[in-house]
Parts: sequence; C-alpha cells; structure tokens
Amino acid sequence: MGATVKQLSGSSTGAEINQALEEDGVVIVKDFFSGDLIKALNEQLEPFVAASRPRVQNNMYDDFLGGYTVRLHGIAAKTDSFAPVLTDARILEVMDQQLKPNCTDYRLSAAELIEIRGGETAQPIHRDDDSWPRAAQSAAPLVINVMIALSDYTAENGATVVVPGSHKWDIDREPQPEEITQAVMSPGSVAIFTGQTLHGGGKNVSGVPRRGLSVSYCHGWLVPVENSFLGVPLERIRQLPERAQSLLGYNIYDGTSRGGGVINMYEVGSPRAILDQ
Repeated sequence: MGATVKQLSGSSTGAEINQALEEDGVVIVKDFFSGDLIKALNEQLEPFVAASRPRVQNNMYDDFLGGYTVRLHGIAAKTDSFAPVLTDARILEVMDQQLKPNCTDYRLSAAELIEIRGGETAQPIHRDDDSWPRAAQSAAPLVINVMIALSDYTAENGATVVVPGSHKWDIDREPQPEEITQAVMSPGSVAIFTGQTLHGGGKNVSGVPRRGLSVSYCHGWLVPVENSFLGVPLERIRQLPERAQSLLGYNIYDGTSRGGGVINMYEVGSPRAILDQ
C-alpha cells in the first residue's frame, strides 16, 4: 500500500494536530474552517482572481510558479475575512509548539492564494525551509504551512503532493513513487505541513480549477517570503486586531532571552508606533 496522509476531524485540538505533525510532517484536518468563512473568502477574493491572468500569458512562466497558476499576495488587504484565519487559536497553538522552541515569537511568512488551472504541470517537489540558507536550518522547522482548501482538492485537479515522513529524512534523500501521495480534501479542510516536508503543487488534468490559500508562519528573526509592509496598506493594518498586526511584522522582536538582540526596530523603538501616527 502506498503513502497516505493522516486525517483528523475538525474538532481536533491543537495538541492532536501537533502530534500528527511530529510523527508525519503533514496532516489533514477535515472541516477546519466553517463553510461561511470559506464562502466569504472566495467571494471577496474572486474579483482579484478574475483580474489576474495565468503566468504563461504574462510571459512570466517558470516551472516552479506554474504557467497556468494564479498567485496572489497581500491577502490581508484584499479580504476582511483573513484576520480570523491568521489568528486562529488552534493554528497559533500549533505554531507555538513547532516554532517557539527556536524563537521568542513568529510572524507571517506569506499568505498566498494559489489557483491551479487546467493544463498545469506538477510543481517540482521541494521543502519550504529551503527559502533560507542551509546554515539557518539547524533551527528547523523554519516555517509551517497551513494550506486551506477553498475548493475541492482532488487527485485530478492538482491537490498538493506530499511525502509523509520526509521531514525526518536526510536532506539529499529522494522520495520513491510509493512514498508520494496527495492531500485530497474538501473546502474548509486544511493540510498542515512543516518546512522540512517535501511537497509541491499537483498536476491539473481535470480542467476544474483548484483554489487554495497557503498561510505560512516563520521564526520572527527570519526575513519572510512575502513583504507585507509593501503589500498591505497602513490604513488596513490599523483596522486589524493587535495580534494580526504583530504577525504582519508590526512589533519589535526581542530575542534577548535567547541570547539574541532586538531587531525589526522603527525609530529606536517598536514599529507599532507608526500605527498611532
């Protein structure tokens, strides 16, 4: 029998989700978010998706980002429904367990809408931790990804390809076909995986778009993948809850308790000061 992704119920606790991550590096939690929230995200993001063209039509095609895949950042600026996702208590409990052993706090690395359309080829399998130099990976995992299904994820329309257990492998080990599977799930379900887990976008042979929202969190001392300072206007930041503001980078990072220093300063203080101007 081939590899499978462990599936938990939507009522699972953060501790249960974390245990599955420790064991397999990836877990699906069914019906994690309500249908109403998924509907709101889709409706509010739809105009931005409709205005975007696949990258192959923009002469920006590459094998990694995909020629028939729409990708959008700045999600906090595009939908009012993102803040409760970003600050979800169970997600943050998982981040506390996975990331805080090597940082005093974490922040958003990237929030990316990813819509894989018909004709898309499979993305190369990769590790998200490789966004940063190998020298930093002694603190692995550097990032945890929460892939939220905004549509059905099927084997035919590009469900995320994952390799359970690969978070414990030597860095150069290549997966065998029987070790590779897909995160098939329904809207509102999430696939959570660590930055050391091999994964990639699937091939869409169905012609039916596969839409998801990838929300990843990284150590507060890392440079995030997405530049939220440029992508989310200050007027929108000021409307968000304080915890969401911090996760988007509007807080000082104090690593002194772990032998580090203070970083992410603004005018020799916290960047939160700019929100009061």
